[in-house]
Amino acid sequence: MASDYSVICKLGGYVNSNPELISSFPSLDQSLEAEVLSKCFPVGSKYGEFIVDKYRKYVVLSYIFRVNQTVDRDDLFSLSVLLNKRDKTEIYKPVLKTLIDILDTKDILSQDVLTEYQQVIFEGINQEKDVNIENVLIDFSNIFKEIKSKILKQKPELKGSFL
Repeated sequence: MASDYSVICKLGGYVNSNPELISSFPSLDQSLEAEVLSKCFPVGSKYGEFIVDKYRKYVVLSYIFRVNQTVDRDDLFSLSVLLNKRDKTEIYKPVLKTLIDILDTKDILSQDVLTEYQQVIFEGINQEKDVNIENVLIDFSNIFKEIKSKILKQKPELKGSFL
């Protein structure tokens, strides 16, 4: 299982702000950015919500979260992965939530950290390997292992013959 793209979008907490695509890895063609933005951060998105949508040959999974601000309202962000249609979004939902929760708990969740480490996060998720962000270990290998053991139950082995 692997995602083909990782996209970070933002809705600023200031008055009259509009959603904007902050970065993507690998880079998206600029002509596609507006189209992808509407899939990754749809109008009416709320904090703590997962959005699942289709875009071309992908399933877009977005997790909406907030980053606290000292002035104005908190900023809303969307961390999205564009998955192959055969991949299970149920596996990636807790992975994205756990990543954001860890960064938030360690007080390093910010736009700068997300954009600076986007490639590292993308590779960690795709390869299901541990990553280090600002000296904080994100144990993707165990996170994936636990989630898969709960979600991907083994099919029973059939014995006997069928006529």
